Amino acid sequence: MFVAGIDGCRGGWISFKVDLASLSTSVALIDLPSILRNKPNGLVILAVDIPIGLLDGSRACDKAARKLLGQPRGTSVFAAPCRASLSSKNHAAASATNLRITGRGLSQQAWGIASKIKQVDDAITQECQTWVFEVHPEVCFWALAKERPMKHGKKTQAGVNERLDLLRSIFLDIERHLQNRPANVGKDDLLDAAVAAWTALRLRKSEARQVCAPERDDTGLMAAIWY
Repeated sequence: MFVAGIDGCRGGWISFKVDLASLSTSVALIDLPSILRNKPNGLVILAVDIPIGLLDGSRACDKAARKLLGQPRGTSVFAAPCRASLSSKNHAAASATNLRITGRGLSQQAWGIASKIKQVDDAITQECQTWVFEVHPEVCFWALAKERPMKHGKKTQAGVNERLDLLRSIFLDIERHLQNRPANVGKDDLLDAAVAAWTALRLRKSEARQVCAPERDDTGLMAAIWY
């Protein structure tokens, strides 16, 4: 039996897997939509860094996560797009659709992950949400650091070191995984997947919490960020 933290990356989706019996860890690129459609044997919990549950307006969990983190880390929590905007062919069209439906445009950052949001949205079901949970890595690091936001941006060397220092006490092989990560996986992607896996362990032990009360979208999916 195992849990895993998942983060999007240039190479697709990076998985940080934790075996529940031995607590040994492994890292691999995966096909997340296929896993959502066909749950692997032994998989208990997935903690995924991607918006799940898309509303025709602002999500309370995004607002709560930004407030919890404060500035500047709160800017890493993008406003999730509405579902209709995900089928657009370019950022301008997506932003126009999002503006018409939600009253706000779509940021370049949110458009940058729109294809991955759509991959998950097309594959996930309400039943999946008994074992698939949305997380935000900066919120997870905040929780791991005893409710203190990170001081440095995750793409800086100081930010990598800050996050690595927290994860060393959780995963003994974290530095080896960081050094040997697959191609097209950034250091920040690997560390984000690892802290998501820490939250997956918390979910398994019923220790995880939500940033605020969940909402439901038009398809019945729950919109909630866990840590």
